[in-house]
Amino acid sequence: MPPEPTTLLMTFSLISVTYGAIHCNILAIQIKYDNTNIRLQPIEFICIMIWRCLEITSRVVTLVLFTTSLKLKSMPFLLTIFSVSLLAPWLEFWRSGAHLPSNTKKNLHPVSTVFMLIMITLLYAAINFSCWSAVKLQLSSEEIIDKRQKWRHRILHYSVRFLENVVMTSVFRFFGGKSLLNCCDSLIATQLIITYLLSIGFMFLFYQYLHPEWSDKALPEHAENRPEAM
Repeated sequence: MPPEPTTLLMTFSLISVTYGAIHCNILAIQIKYDNTNIRLQPIEFICIMIWRCLEITSRVVTLVLFTTSLKLKSMPFLLTIFSVSLLAPWLEFWRSGAHLPSNTKKNLHPVSTVFMLIMITLLYAAINFSCWSAVKLQLSSEEIIDKRQKWRHRILHYSVRFLENVVMTSVFRFFGGKSLLNCCDSLIATQLIITYLLSIGFMFLFYQYLHPEWSDKALPEHAENRPEAM
């Protein structure tokens, strides 16, 4: 039998989101080492790909099963998750007592500046809703993105997302599993949690051993000098 349109749509969505997440990682590395032309080795790229595939697949499937189990009742929980990611950069900006980036205010009207930052935080929250964006917004900085990629930020994100996944898979297990799939709902919930934990393991593997920070590729003197395009 040919695959259903829903299956094809979900497959292409997962592929596109995974592709975008991999580019987020590469972009974050380039932003941190902006004076260096860094090329990821095959083993590094494969590690990122496995990490992102496991993370996004488990996260998206968990969200789908959770929303299908509770239907409209799931919306308050999902909106709360999204709002936290959306408001966190603004709360940090307000607590620091900082001002809007000076170079941004010179180039744009204050209203346009705020609108631009709101759109950036919307995109940031949307990415973090399904996977880690690999960067952190710093609205008080002229560069907007914080180049200091701290372990605390990664651990906090994955700890919170892991707890969210546990809650959503538990809801699926006890309120909607048997009515949705002709499989053991406990097995599905366990597999989703294990898959997400594996993704965290590959994330640690990459940042602890395979990140360019741990090799001479991160040093400016090892950058490749390419001729400028005519």
